[in-house]
Amino acid sequence: MFLMFSGLEKVEMVFELDSLSAEDAVRRSFEVLGLQNSQVSLYQEMMSAQSALERVVRDGRSAFNIETDAVSIHFSTIKAYQQQLLTISRKSPCELSGWEEVVGSFLGCKGFTQACVLSGEYTFWQNAADPLQYQAAGRSYDGLPLVSNGLPSPLEKLVIDTSHNPGRRIIKIGYVEMVGHAMWFGQPFWNRAGNHRRQDLLSASAYMADEIMDGITRVVAHEGPFADETTKEAQENLRRLLFG
Repeated sequence: MFLMFSGLEKVEMVFELDSLSAEDAVRRSFEVLGLQNSQVSLYQEMMSAQSALERVVRDGRSAFNIETDAVSIHFSTIKAYQQQLLTISRKSPCELSGWEEVVGSFLGCKGFTQACVLSGEYTFWQNAADPLQYQAAGRSYDGLPLVSNGLPSPLEKLVIDTSHNPGRRIIKIGYVEMVGHAMWFGQPFWNRAGNHRRQDLLSASAYMADEIMDGITRVVAHEGPFADETTKEAQENLRRLLFG
């Protein structure tokens, strides 16, 4: 049985609420990843890809996690933030052209909002707030800033302050505040973040940004995934440009 993994690299795709069905998410993912004839794990049960698709359709759930020994496909619905999130993770490095193909299979979907290619491990630790996560991994958090979790006693405890990390990931209404070396944005994103930001992005000489199809803006900001704080300045500049 395959175990959940954060992936060496991953792409996170955001869609407007109720715009992408779980069935469509599975079909498109299987096709672009070439998994139609593979054995996969769904709900921690091994089965054929076709059986997994049929199970997702039959169960009618708004979330699933499908894994193989090489990839993980996670789909969730976050009603409170009016969005659906599809994350595809790989255990091995992937050329940008490979991620272009994956994202490209979803760009025509109604409600496509954004996509972002990320380093799985870097993103995980940039957003790990619970000291227990560090302890379980045998990783020191000495020197990291600590803040209260804001809960009343006896639930209050100190957690790691990730609010200033360059790789921080913040869920907003309708989109996710995150930056990666390659990103795609649909009109629903600009409707939320502000249309003026699209023009600022297209005009920025530091990035390779262009309109690749009607309503879709693509930007390549770095030669590879952001994986450490040596790219902190580049990440923060992108944040200011996209989110203010």
